[in-house]
Amino acid sequence: MRRYQQSGNITLNILLVIMFIIIAVLIYILAGGTVPEIGKSVGVQSPEIQTQSEASFKTDGTFSDGLTDPTFSDTYELDEFGTGISERDIFDVDINNDGRNDRITRTRNENGTSHFYYQYKIELNQNGNFVDITPDGFRTTEGAECALQKLQFKFKPEFRVIKISRDWQDSWDTPTQAIKTVYGFQDGGINQITTEPMKVVCDVADLF
Repeated sequence: MRRYQQSGNITLNILLVIMFIIIAVLIYILAGGTVPEIGKSVGVQSPEIQTQSEASFKTDGTFSDGLTDPTFSDTYELDEFGTGISERDIFDVDINNDGRNDRITRTRNENGTSHFYYQYKIELNQNGNFVDITPDGFRTTEGAECALQKLQFKFKPEFRVIKISRDWQDSWDTPTQAIKTVYGFQDGGINQITTEPMKVVCDVADLF
């Protein structure tokens, strides 16, 4: 008889514990808490980190070459054929960390079609005299369908220029393999640091 009584007490205690757990869970949910899904791990959410890809585009989704807040900016009228320089921006930035502002000029050139290009000029401030140190090929190749070459400027943690380009083949929008070239300030000029093959694409802006 005592054995049955002990068994009944154990069962009652288990039921009481289960009831208390259910009541506690209900109170937690009513207070605004959430119950994690079974089989799903729960962890602390990491702070959002801006990836390289995200940093390469403006808020409207268009590609950014990394040059912002120009010191001088102007637009120009094109000729009757829609060709010529349409805009020019000048950026005062310290490229070699000597405390003096150097200069980067970006010029947009139109040719009367959907194709155009940005020409970049980098000048080093040497005691007030600006010396052109622009490497060959510092311009974009762009069209309505795809861009064959783009450049992007980085200033932190150190000055870098990333150029991604691909060859034209068959037609403007025929994808080809892209090449990434990174430039930096070395030995008084802008010199190539690394180069590497990338994916086959139509628009090289997708690779930044």
